[in-house]
Amino acid sequence: MSSLFNFLKKIDYLLFFIYGIMGFGSLFFIQAFRDFMTLNATLEFLICFLILSPIYYLVRVLKKKYIND
Repeated sequence: MSSLFNFLKKIDYLLFFIYGIMGFGSLFFIQAFRDFMTLNATLEFLICFLILSPIYYLVRVLKKKYIND
């Protein structure tokens, strides 16, 4: 039980919340993208990865810069 509490203490709840909202928003983005274009699944994954990964990285950097200070 104490290992569960130690694990919960290490979670960054703000990033967990922000990533949750971004993940939920990305579902809508992907659905709109699929309605707009018909591509194979590999190309869709690659395009979404190239768009969404820098956004997640930017959120992490901004959080470290402005919220942790």
